[in-house]
Amino acid sequence: MLTGLIRRDGGRYSTRRIIPLDLRPAYGGKREIVKALGTADPAEAKRLHVALWAAQDREFAGARAAMAAAEKTPAVETKAAKPIDIDAYAARALVGLRKKRAEYLAAGRLENFNLEAREGLEIYQAILDGGDDLDLSLSEAEGMRVATLAILTGEGAAALAAAPAVKPTASGGPRVPLADVLDKWKAERTPQPRTVRDLTRTVKRFEAVVGKLAVQDVTKQHVIAFKDALLSEGKTPGNINVIIPFLGTLFNYAVDNDLIPASPAKGIKVVDKRRAKDKRLHYDRDELKAVFNGPVHMDGARPVGGGGEAAYWLPLLALYTGARQTELGQLHPDDVYEEAYLDEEGGEHSAWVIRFAENEKRGQKVKTEGSERRIPIHSDLIGLGFLKVAAAAKAERRERIFHKINPTAEGELMGNWSKWFGRYLRKVCGVADERVVFHSFRHSFKHYARNCRLDKEVHAEITGHESGDTGDDYGGLAYPLHPLVEGMARYRVPGFILPPPPSSLR
Repeated sequence: MLTGLIRRDGGRYSTRRIIPLDLRPAYGGKREIVKALGTADPAEAKRLHVALWAAQDREFAGARAAMAAAEKTPAVETKAAKPIDIDAYAARALVGLRKKRAEYLAAGRLENFNLEAREGLEIYQAILDGGDDLDLSLSEAEGMRVATLAILTGEGAAALAAAPAVKPTASGGPRVPLADVLDKWKAERTPQPRTVRDLTRTVKRFEAVVGKLAVQDVTKQHVIAFKDALLSEGKTPGNINVIIPFLGTLFNYAVDNDLIPASPAKGIKVVDKRRAKDKRLHYDRDELKAVFNGPVHMDGARPVGGGGEAAYWLPLLALYTGARQTELGQLHPDDVYEEAYLDEEGGEHSAWVIRFAENEKRGQKVKTEGSERRIPIHSDLIGLGFLKVAAAAKAERRERIFHKINPTAEGELMGNWSKWFGRYLRKVCGVADERVVFHSFRHSFKHYARNCRLDKEVHAEITGHESGDTGDDYGGLAYPLHPLVEGMARYRVPGFILPPPPSSLR
């Protein structure tokens, strides 16, 4: 329905026009004009309505000029717009409208909601035409109009993206579109293809809500509107608290390159009210038994999606190191080696270690600087034959120990393997709790390390977890090996029974 076009009982149409507040004296104080269009045909009604609306615009203009001439005073000034961004206000208003619509829908009163929304459109238009029925600025009225139009037409974010906006005026320097900042960041940082894909999608989602802006014009209100839009889409607080800092990567890059003074995404997050038991869990005894009594570890099954021997070794390595999936999948044969060290009394020893480090030539990356480390290999893994697996990969001059892991078409190393493990965990092993995933092995290592009373600093170093303490700067590949060896020797998983070694190593 066009603004002001109403359908009366009996199906015939009329035009209803709110008279601007400053012109009401010329119309005897009347608030609105309603004229019957004399038709029940929708197409004909729209044509007549548009023509009548234009004629009333001309009539209003003539009345305003006549009043000004008669009183020799300027027409009543309209309210000045507050310094508020229309896109941001519209996005926030859309959240409330969606909630209200859902309540009406649940009560079987959707038509009532639509009628109220259409009446609201007329009121917001009246304010924009110079009326003063509500205590709203012109920007707020336009935001409400855009949000209402979006919910009625089903255009959602697309309607918001097309809406006009009151842009903040930033001082100095050329305007750099956010998309250009993304291109500069990609060229300079050379991130993984998956990271590029995900951040590109995030920028597009952001622009769908707030419009295409220069990075200098993005305000905190824009980011808050984006956060609210994500909430209205049903995104969890946990997901939103990943998406917002991810977008903040670009703003931080813009800060580093002197494009903006501060990141507008800083400090914006959603309070996660989930209880601890609703978040990711560690593997308990029964779940470990289900995984390691499965066909991969007990019957020698090697599904193609599992990447050959990776299906057997990655869950074990994760349980005994707390390493991330990608860290394990990208291991090079040279990352397994024997290292000499001294104990506290100067005695000489050696230990087999696994190194997790960035290597641009090999395409190896780590999550953070603190993730670079080398850790002792647990005796249980050595007993199962892991050193032989690494030695064989080195003898064959492989680029990766687990060379049968097939990357995705976008070049993401662990994407396909991760999907395979998820299916295997649920459908084959029967672990139904969706809070238990591959990453839960990392939680498991921390859990069982605490159970063995490993020093906090030691198990944080083994897992590459940064605490934010300045002492973290003195860890990594240079961390003393002796306390790590002692800590790993104490590590046990209560009640866990090792599976047999792969048949090729027995």
